[in-house]
Amino acid sequence: DGAGQHIDFSVQETLMAISEFAGIMPTYADQIVVRFTGNKAIRPLDIMECKDGWIYLACVEEHQWQNFVDIMGNPEWASEELFKTRLDRAQNWDALQLFLEPWVKEQTVEELYHKAQSRRIPFAPVSTMGDLLNSEHLKVRGFFAEVAHPVAGTYTYPTAPYRMTAVPWTLRRPAPCLGQHNTEVYGELGMDAKETEQLRAQGII
Repeated sequence: DGAGQHIDFSVQETLMAISEFAGIMPTYADQIVVRFTGNKAIRPLDIMECKDGWIYLACVEEHQWQNFVDIMGNPEWASEELFKTRLDRAQNWDALQLFLEPWVKEQTVEELYHKAQSRRIPFAPVSTMGDLLNSEHLKVRGFFAEVAHPVAGTYTYPTAPYRMTAVPWTLRRPAPCLGQHNTEVYGELGMDAKETEQLRAQGII
């Protein structure tokens, strides 16, 4: 990273994090989570289409669900026993989808996102690359920066995904060109400049 610090991540921990509940649901809920089928143990937790894009619905806590129902105008179907708890809503997700999808499709992504945000419901827009590049939030965070490269030219690039006070991230230089640091790298391996030049002349490096 920019501060010269190295952070190691366990591959096993990473895989466990992205597998969500797959490892614990068989034990705690007697449910098998199946890849790709969307068989989740709690709901709503899914992507739905709005009138101008897509949004990720996430309201599995009861207070989140009740706030979402309130945003929808407290429709009569929401009080059905089929949808009483998050486990019920997962068990009957095929039915719940039929009620949610038409309503969500009448909303714009931005409006629904901010309505949910104001009620502490963690919905999230499903963004295109263009959406991210024009995101006001990411602009305020200084997430994108222009980088001038001697070969590629000047382009806008994403930067650090997080900021640390003790070891602040800095943009020091563009990506190296092929062989740009051969002298430094091979020098650290004990080769002098003459040997490096011979390898270069022979087309080895």
